[in-house]
Amino acid sequence: MAILTTNEMKYFYRNKYRTVYAVNGVSYEFEQGRFYAIVGASGCGKTTFLSVLAGLDLPTEGSVEFDGTSLADLDRDDYRLRHVSVIYQNFNLFMNLTVAENAAYPLYLRRTPKKEADAVAEEKLKLVGLTEDQFKRFPNMLSGGEQQRVAIARALAAGSKIILADEPTGNLDTANSKNIVGRLKELAHKSNCCVIVVTHDSAVAEQADEVLKMRDGLLVFD
Repeated sequence: MAILTTNEMKYFYRNKYRTVYAVNGVSYEFEQGRFYAIVGASGCGKTTFLSVLAGLDLPTEGSVEFDGTSLADLDRDDYRLRHVSVIYQNFNLFMNLTVAENAAYPLYLRRTPKKEADAVAEEKLKLVGLTEDQFKRFPNMLSGGEQQRVAIARALAAGSKIILADEPTGNLDTANSKNIVGRLKELAHKSNCCVIVVTHDSAVAEQADEVLKMRDGLLVFD
């Protein structure tokens, strides 16, 4: 059974001159245990689509369902806290928290005991290639690629069954990109997560179980 389903989902907005259909009637089923890549030109609607899947916005028309229930009928804050982890292109780290505290933050919100949360966070930080001497640093003391790895470790630490990632390897070199893609594949295939990645990187798309192309707000298939 699909964990995420879109039904004729549309997301549009009106500017001074016209109505812009960022997503224009997408129907698709996303399953656990699968690694999906969404590719397409800039401005085609990929990031907006991901944002609606994350519950950050509701569709203008149609619906997104999580385990058969429309996001419109759910507490979307709770949905994001317990079921979805988002890896943002601009990292979205807290500059006043250490690297370890950033990675543990979703667990703190869930009131996981601090010692346990910190241990999980440190394990995931090591998995993405960060070292113990970096755990107590603040994000602005790291490179862009290292900050991206903190953001990915935070998503891993959350233990969510849905992982949504917007260009997760965009700031990483080839070796670290390969490591991160490997971790995302493991989350899908070994931890039974639904992993959906928006990417321009053909090397990432090649590793996906399914590659979906967006064009003008629509999913298109070869």
